[in-house]
Amino acid sequence: MLSFLPTPWWQGISFFGDSAFTVPGACVLALWLGLNGRWRSMLYWLLAFGVAMMIVVVSKLLFMGWNIVPPWLPDFTGISGHSASATAFYLATALLLTEGSNARQRGCAVLLAALVALAVGVSRLAIKVHSPSEVATGLTLGALAAGWFWRSLAPQGKVLRGRLILAAFAAFMLMGSGGRPAPTHQLLQQIALALSGHERVYERSTPL
Repeated sequence: MLSFLPTPWWQGISFFGDSAFTVPGACVLALWLGLNGRWRSMLYWLLAFGVAMMIVVVSKLLFMGWNIVPPWLPDFTGISGHSASATAFYLATALLLTEGSNARQRGCAVLLAALVALAVGVSRLAIKVHSPSEVATGLTLGALAAGWFWRSLAPQGKVLRGRLILAAFAAFMLMGSGGRPAPTHQLLQQIALALSGHERVYERSTPL
């Protein structure tokens, strides 16, 4: 169904939702806000992104350590962190970059960010590491985080200075990481084992 792109392409798209890219990116957004004296917005952003990522981690640990999952979600092993972080990060970035712009420009930027986040979610399905329920909850969680952050922004916010810091960050991360994903899954498995005291973590029972 998703074979119109080769697997390496999907893996490349997936990297743009990896914590090796989005977590430093979230920190850069916070720094950018701080440098512009937007302390309230910076706090909102750190809370929104941090709480969303904590919810992702807890959902994964509950499954890995104790096989606890919401009964109404089929084939669920934890919220897709790539989908959640990508949605929160790119929507927040679009909102900040278009402060002071008209409604049409902001709407187009937010739509583009949403499409990028959706592409990351679809890539997780294409490379068969997440189920539709896991991606859907990730996209929803990220959108809620970005929406809560949006509340901190003034209707006619001043244009933030130092936009080149975002471009510099993106270039640095793409060149420095080499597209290598962070080993977060392995780390969470180790934490789940340590907390649960089990010899093995719970895994998906049926292949995707």
